[in-house]
Amino acid sequence: MAGNIKAVLRKNKSGVIFMLKMVGFYGALLGVYEWYLSPYTNIDYLLIQQIISQGEWVLQTLGYEILPSSAFEPNLMGIVNTSGVIIGGPCDGLSLFILYSTFVLAFTGKWWMKGISIIIGIGVIHILNVLRVVALAMVVMYAPDQLDFHHSYTFTLFVYGVVFALWMLRIKVYQWIRK
Repeated sequence: MAGNIKAVLRKNKSGVIFMLKMVGFYGALLGVYEWYLSPYTNIDYLLIQQIISQGEWVLQTLGYEILPSSAFEPNLMGIVNTSGVIIGGPCDGLSLFILYSTFVLAFTGKWWMKGISIIIGIGVIHILNVLRVVALAMVVMYAPDQLDFHHSYTFTLFVYGVVFALWMLRIKVYQWIRK
């Protein structure tokens, strides 16, 4: 049995190394977030406020009147005459930044290319997150009974699908550059 496992590991050495890198990078980045960034910085608050200000700008550009700022609920944004949406820490995109960066760091390639891929990917994920929040604010306006479904499924699947597409694009670009 142990011989079979060793043979499988040898046969799939590059895959095993990739998975070990993924787990290691993910653990390291998550550890930095959990034990340093989250307790000692305002990173979640700053990301949420950035999402709110950019989301409100998009809504205003589309012609909607936005909810006034609230000292009672600083993470609330939305369209006037609705309950709005509250953006919490899990919705700020930071966990997706970590997940995407983990894949890029674990994948083969030059460090400068990894850096560029991470910066572009995080930018795309952030823009998608802002648009997701805008769309959720519009769902609250036009179909409030469907908010939970769209929050939990539609937009989550869409954003994770785009993250997967970014990974595939990163692989294709890497293969193209190597030729």
